[in-house]
Amino acid sequence: MLRLTLFPAIVLILLSLSELYRLYLGDGSGSVLSRMIFLLLCPALIPHFTLREWAMTALAVILSLGLWLKGDASAMLYALDRAAFFGAFIYLVTLLKEAAQRSRSVLDLGVYMTRQPQGRRYYSLALGGHAMGVLLNFGAISLLTPLIQRGARAMARSGGGPSAEQLEQQQISALLRGFSWMIMWAPTALTQAVLFTAFPGANTGLVILLGIGASIVMVLLGRVVDRVTWQGLRVQGTGTRSDPPHLPRRSARRFALICLVLISATLAVAMLTGMRAAVALMLVAPLVMIAWIYAQSLTADKPGDGPSAGQTLIDIFFRTVRDPARSAFILGTAGYIGEVAAAIAPIDLFAHQLEAWAVPGWIVLATLPVLITLGGQLALSPIMVVVFLSAVINALPVLPADPNLIVFALGAGWALSMSASPNASATLLIASITRIAPTTLTWRWNGVYALLSFLLFVLAFRLLAGP
Repeated sequence: MLRLTLFPAIVLILLSLSELYRLYLGDGSGSVLSRMIFLLLCPALIPHFTLREWAMTALAVILSLGLWLKGDASAMLYALDRAAFFGAFIYLVTLLKEAAQRSRSVLDLGVYMTRQPQGRRYYSLALGGHAMGVLLNFGAISLLTPLIQRGARAMARSGGGPSAEQLEQQQISALLRGFSWMIMWAPTALTQAVLFTAFPGANTGLVILLGIGASIVMVLLGRVVDRVTWQGLRVQGTGTRSDPPHLPRRSARRFALICLVLISATLAVAMLTGMRAAVALMLVAPLVMIAWIYAQSLTADKPGDGPSAGQTLIDIFFRTVRDPARSAFILGTAGYIGEVAAAIAPIDLFAHQLEAWAVPGWIVLATLPVLITLGGQLALSPIMVVVFLSAVINALPVLPADPNLIVFALGAGWALSMSASPNASATLLIASITRIAPTTLTWRWNGVYALLSFLLFVLAFRLLAGP
């Protein structure tokens, strides 16, 4: 098993080190090294390719040929730089998930959230999924979805209440509505790395504040839709107002400490180096993960019963590397495709039409989430569409709106696709765990919510961008 994963593991580690070297030391040779190492991911992963990887590789090759015929080698090199950065970012940041999934504290908090009384369950799952998503990313979905499904079916079997499908719809929708908006502001989300590097003129603090505000509003909107949808339906939970489940205080304190360390260290690195939070996190995340693994081995109830910290780290870096390597390849290739497609696109014609029609800035902003969401209906990943749109907008002679609002709108479209597009990553992950059709999770269960969310964003763009 180790032999099968050794090549991808070495490539991932070298890619990460070369990107950190390039970002923090600013050496041009780092770019050349990163490009070459990223290209090695393809032969390293060919034995594990699915139809998705083959299709993306074929598309990347076709677009590269078109760009080569156009004679724009510099655009191809820049696209490779972006691909290497995205691949290294998603690998380094999601290392936190490896420690979180092995944490008893995280499991205790997940069980606590799913066992709340009816009145609190929506906020518990929505806000809990949102907060856990900051550290676990899609690991929060992997952790909480099985707990939700197991609890919903147990409650349905007890009788006297709604069906298992109704309970699953309530709770999985709450999780999806809370988790999806995390990507609008969390520095651990790939969104921040993509958008803030694409629009360096954007104010990180302002966009994060806008993202947090939008997340709060959308979670509250989700609760309104939830109440209207299930009006008059009584859900018998595992807890009641008089006897709610007890908060696992020690687990909560440990999880809060990890969050505090992660945030403090990231801010410290960002301030000392002048890097953006997303880049600082690439350096901090693996160090926090290693420290967390060692802390788990020291605080275990029965030290010595499980694998040692060293053995766990070997598993993380070398034995269970196939899925992280595939994620790095897929996201990096999606970024490459987006950049190359934008370099081939007729930007001049688009810019001329935009100027001729005198399209107001707020309409341009409102169009961006629509394009991202439509791409999700056609199995185009959000990162591919967002990178393409970012490159196209940056190529315009004049930005059609304030760069902060452009980043905000692209992030909103990315988040909105989670509840509106059957091909979004979170939706596909939930579908694979629950065996519920992606179209049921999105169009049927969250279609109205997604439409209302979009209308609120249109209103926000109108107010923020002016006429």
